Amino acid sequence: MGPNGEIEYTLHQAVDPVPKLLRIDRSTGIIYVKGPLDREEINSLSFYVVARDKGPQPKSSKTFVTIEVTDQNDNAPAVEIRGIGLVTHSDGMANISEDMPVGTAVALVQVSDKDEGENAVVTCVVAGDVPFQLRPASDSTSDNKRKYFLQTTTPLDYERVKEYRVEIVAVDSGNPALSSTNSLRVQVTDVNDNSPVFSPTIFEVEFAEENQPGETILDVTATDADSGTNAELFYNIVGDSYIKGLFEIDSNTGEGQSPNPTRPGT
Repeated sequence: MGPNGEIEYTLHQAVDPVPKLLRIDRSTGIIYVKGPLDREEINSLSFYVVARDKGPQPKSSKTFVTIEVTDQNDNAPAVEIRGIGLVTHSDGMANISEDMPVGTAVALVQVSDKDEGENAVVTCVVAGDVPFQLRPASDSTSDNKRKYFLQTTTPLDYERVKEYRVEIVAVDSGNPALSSTNSLRVQVTDVNDNSPVFSPTIFEVEFAEENQPGETILDVTATDADSGTNAELFYNIVGDSYIKGLFEIDSNTGEGQSPNPTRPGT
């Protein structure tokens, strides 16, 4: 055979990134990986291999080679949270009024995975004991990219819980599985849904006859479970003109006074 039977192998018309990722043993024709492969960046490599003998008048032939890069579960799911509807969002916080109905969407959650097949099938849940759940959005069409509405499951009550931290966990179906989390702070805003409450509910006062005008005869106190302006209280006397002529009350403090001396038999 001699030189006529000796064959040398080379890559032919191999453009980037093939020369950066692969090399061929010129004597054996074995192709080796010399650079990192990432299916999410390049899912296949195509090129020609030329075989040429070493005779005085070399003969050659070539073949076309395609290498498919198979997927490994090397990407954790990504969880993106966006604002939606009438619920305002700012710096990772959503604000929702406590009187919004059950089922109100607080955010739009998009979950995606760069892998493919089972590695890209993602399960997404709300972690912990919070009054929120995920409901699939109507346009969720692919396994590796799904959208959900984050919505309320029970009535919200500002006076009971003013803020929630909602943690969303996404887990793919790879082996081993990869997971990621994202969170949203949900701030419940107050509405005027509580009436003022007097303590005690009935006031009984004894005071001397012929008291001095402007003398304090009673301090009434009420509280309101709301906050802000919804909890600012103003006092006034409800009664006929005779009662209002005997007593007056400070609208801000609840301090009751008699503007005129009370006389025996009044």
